[in-house]
Parts: sequence; structure tokens; C-alpha cells
Amino acid sequence: MDKDSVLTIAQKEFSDKLYEPSFIILLAIFTGTILAYLQNRAGGDNFGDVVQVIAVFFPLIGIALGYDGIIKEKNSKSLNVLLTEPVFRDNIITGKFLGISITLALVVFFSLTIIAASDFVISGKIAEFDSLLRLFIFGIFTFLYLLLFAAFGLFTSVWCKTEIESLTFGVFVWINMCFALGPTIITLASFVSGQTLFDMTKEFASTASSFYNISPLHHFAEVTVGAQDLSFYGGFNVQSDVHGFLDTQYTLPYLLGYYWQNAIILLILPILFLAASYISFLRDDI
Repeated sequence: MDKDSVLTIAQKEFSDKLYEPSFIILLAIFTGTILAYLQNRAGGDNFGDVVQVIAVFFPLIGIALGYDGIIKEKNSKSLNVLLTEPVFRDNIITGKFLGISITLALVVFFSLTIIAASDFVISGKIAEFDSLLRLFIFGIFTFLYLLLFAAFGLFTSVWCKTEIESLTFGVFVWINMCFALGPTIITLASFVSGQTLFDMTKEFASTASSFYNISPLHHFAEVTVGAQDLSFYGGFNVQSDVHGFLDTQYTLPYLLGYYWQNAIILLILPILFLAASYISFLRDDI
């Protein structure tokens, strides 16, 4: 792998994405949404609502960053020109993914800076180091969660034929993961267990919990606020006694041991979609 080629492609991708009108509009909308929620915190702690907004709507930023990563180059024929240079396909995918990752990291930690600054303005108190460290860890999990959708968008940009097709496929997955997840889980659990949510048996609850493990939203919800589901149309939602990494009742080493499986899954899933992008791109006839 040519490091210089990867860094050059990453720099171009970062520059292109950062100044795209659609990306700037999305960033402005989501930043405004976070500020609107934070303005209501004077009456009580509703950071869980902020996390839900991030979990449900921020994946659109990841999809927007990745859905046209390769397909735009294909349709403009610039990919053919690029491949005539001494640049291999793995360098292109790696550079695109790196550029998208840097852009996404900028968005996430810019949003967290707004949260920390707004909290200071509202409360007039400087956050303790432990609180800032937990917010930083929350940012890492948020970045990995959104990176999954960006990596999925990059995969669809390789797999699909048009930008509209890639975007539509990404939005379809987003809707099912963030809006219809609860009803889908309930339907699957009812079919497998032969019972309904109204029966509220241990067997149904256990079956539903097992199906929730297929959702990245579930793992993000657990490590951040200790909930099983943060989708708007939630289903069989269970709130655990440990409220994620933001729960100051527990030490960070304890929380790491408690949520290590969720953390590993959030780390592995983007890598899997990146690998799928590699394989699909290498087999693509350009």
C-alpha cells in the first residue's frame, strides 16, 4: 500500500466533503437540534434525549459522507483516469475511508464541544475532569457508531450503479435501524417464541433481547445510556441499572468490563463493511 497515495486521496476526500453544501446543511440542522435540546436542560437532566437525537439522526451524516464516495468517481470517469496512474484500488478505498473518517471525527467532536460549552453557559460551572473524560469516551463510541453508517455508505457506493440508488439503499437501512427497529424486533420475537409483547413472559423478553444484538443502535444505546433501544418507534425497551459510560456511579474500569462486548462490536462493524468495500471494488469491472 502506497502511503503517499492514500494520504493524497484522503486529503482530497476530506476537502471535498467538508465544503459540500449538503454536508454543511446537515451539520447545521443537527447542531441546531442539539442546541434546542440543551436549552431545555435547565428544568432537569435530559441528556438521554440528546443521545437519542444523535443515535437516530446523526447516522444520516455518515450515509451522506459515504454514499457517493466511489460511484461519483465512476460516473464522472475520473476513476478511470485515476487508475491509469500508479494508484491501486486498495489505496483508493483506504484513502476515501480515511478522508471520510477524519471529516466524521471533526463533526462528532465539534458537536461535543458545543455540548460542553452549552453546559457551562447554562450551569455556570466548569465540568470536572472525570465528566469531560466520560464525554470524550462517549464521543469515541459515537464516532464508531456513525462510522459504521459511513462505511456502509461507502460499500453501497461501490455496489450500486447510481448515486440515487446508493443513497436510497442507505436511507432505507437507516429508517429500519432507527425508526422501525422496535416493531421489527417484536414481530421476530413473537414469531419465534409464539407469544406477544402483551404476554410479557421471560421467554419473549429473552428472545427479543437476543434479536436486539443484531442492531448497532442497540449496542450504542447500551454503552451510552444503558438502554436497549433508542429508536423513535421503540419496541420492547429495557433500561438497565447501569446507565452507560455517562453513569458517574460506576468507575470507568468497571464500565469497560461491563460493556466490553458492545465496544468490540462497534469497533468491528465498520471494519467489516470496509472489508466488504475492498472485496466488491476489487471485483468490480471498471
